[in-house]
This record gives sequence, structure tokens and C-alpha cells, in this order.
Amino acid sequence: MVGLSACQPVPAPFAHPSGTGDPSVANRPDIAGVTVNPIAGLTKIQSDALSRAVADAFIKLEIPAATSGANKRSQFLEGFAFTDGTSRDRTGVRILWRLTDSQGNLIGKYQSSKFLGRGNLKNPTPENYSDTAKRTARHFARLILRTRLEGVAAPISALPPLHVWPVDGIDEDRSAVLKSAMEQTLKFRKFPVLKGLDGAALIITGAVSLGPVRQGRQPITISWAVLNASGKQLGKLDQKNAVSVSTIKNNWQLLSQVIAKNAAGGVSEIVNRLPLNSFPQDKKTR
Repeated sequence: MVGLSACQPVPAPFAHPSGTGDPSVANRPDIAGVTVNPIAGLTKIQSDALSRAVADAFIKLEIPAATSGANKRSQFLEGFAFTDGTSRDRTGVRILWRLTDSQGNLIGKYQSSKFLGRGNLKNPTPENYSDTAKRTARHFARLILRTRLEGVAAPISALPPLHVWPVDGIDEDRSAVLKSAMEQTLKFRKFPVLKGLDGAALIITGAVSLGPVRQGRQPITISWAVLNASGKQLGKLDQKNAVSVSTIKNNWQLLSQVIAKNAAGGVSEIVNRLPLNSFPQDKKTR
């Protein structure tokens, strides 16, 4: 069972943690993450700086990437460094790159070159490699997007259809508003959202809990669960924050949009980690 827990750093209420370098966490749930492995032929400080720069460049292109961690869909970028000419104050570094899928199949190759001053060569920062990293990431980003469209090295070619169950713990009107906000946000993330249970591979359930009012603010917890069509829980996430009472009473629609926007990101993370056989499309009634 996959579990996510939400935290709320101001000014992003109800935001779920986006991870600390785990490529399984993706803003683009249709794209597998990239793990940038240590670069062979470089010192550790050189390798760390270059791999971090490349990962950052992927992220700027909206492709999830990290220098550690992996999941079943991850792709792996490895580099092999060679000295490529020297002068009195500069050294050339040539990198041969290989991108493979989770099964070790080659997706593509690329070669980059970089000249570094002696000081930067000994103690480089990611910024020293930024131009090389950008070119490398752009090259492989095109391959990643192409393989996604062609169905190569992309185990999940389409997101599973799902149904959002009415939200428990609040009155019927507020439940309907939050349910609708969740549906719209999931549709924005390209999930097929069904009105009924028939044909749904996944079911999203939610429950709201309100705490005692203190100094005009009320704690609110929203617990979401992702179920398969048979009712088995595949993952869950919690959101917590203290909200002004007036917001809960008078601006529930806006609050629901904030809640749903962050919760949908968590749902995407859960689904992105699941193997295809986690959600057989059976009919379910409740």
C-alpha cells in the first residue's frame, strides 16, 4: 500500500509533499522519471555537481528527475567522462551519455563537451555545468516525449478511468462542491473521470474532519483513499490545515479548489507508482 501524508507550509495550504528527489513523484503523471546516475570518470564532487545540474535541467522541462531513487517506471541516465584536451588554464571534459529504460534497454545516446577552468574543475558547482546540462536534458527530453507517444519504454500508456465518490464528513452541499472540484482537477490532469462506477478502474474516496474552533480558526483534515474496482485500498493521503471559520462557512468553493488541486497531485503520485495489474476494471457497487 502506498501512503502519502500532507503538510501545509504557508502560503500553500493543503499542499502535499512533492518529494525530495524521488523521480516517482511527477508533475507529469504520463512521463516516467529519470534517475541521473553518478558520472564515471569524474571525482565525486564533479559527478555530484554535473548529475545535479542535469536533473535540475530535466525538472525545468517538466520531466521529473533526481540523482537517487527509482521506481518501476524510471529511466536511467548514465555518463562516462573523458579528458578532451588541456591548455594552461582550462581542461576539456567530454561526456558520453546513455539513457536506458527500467529493463536496461537503450533509449538513446548523446555526447557533450565542456571546458572548465582549473578552479572550477577541482570544485565545480551545478552552475558550472548548466549549459552542458541544458543541452543534454533537451536532447533526452525529446526522446522521452517521443517514446511516451509511441508507447516505447512507457509501461502506462493511458491513465486509468476513475470515479470520485461523494465526500463524507460534511453536509451534502459542501460534499458536492468538493467532489466536483476534485473531478475537475483530475480531468485537468488527463484522468478519465466517470460519473458512475461502471467501467471505473479506480475509486477516489474522501472524508473531512473538522476540529474545535480556536481563536477564529478551525482545524480541518481531509483523508483521501485510492481504491481499485474491488474496493481494495491502493494508497492514501491526508491533508491538514487550520482555516478561518469564515472561509469554511462563506468561501467553501474556493477552499475546495485549493484542497482538490493539492490532493489531485497526491492521487497522481499514487497512481504513477502502481503496476497496471493494480487496477483491473471490474464493476463495483457500493
